Amino acid sequence: MAYYLYVSRQDDDKISIFQMDAASGRLDLQNEMAVAGGPAAMAVDPQRRFLYVGCRSIREISSFRIDQNSGGLSYAGTAPLEGEPVFLATD
Repeated sequence: MAYYLYVSRQDDDKISIFQMDAASGRLDLQNEMAVAGGPAAMAVDPQRRFLYVGCRSIREISSFRIDQNSGGLSYAGTAPLEGEPVFLATD
């Protein structure tokens, strides 16, 4: 099973996707995805099927499906918030 690391780049409006080698910890950049609104806090659901991203400047949470083979992301939806998201967690 491949492991992936998602890094929010708030000032660039992007998420960087790295593949992680479980044995060595080495990271290899796989892709970058544009995400409007200053992506900041992120959380992955326990089954690793969805990535949730708090977009601070537009006060929304966006959700993305995670491709289990490539780690790639595809947009799934958005929910508005009253304020700026600072932390996200799933259970």
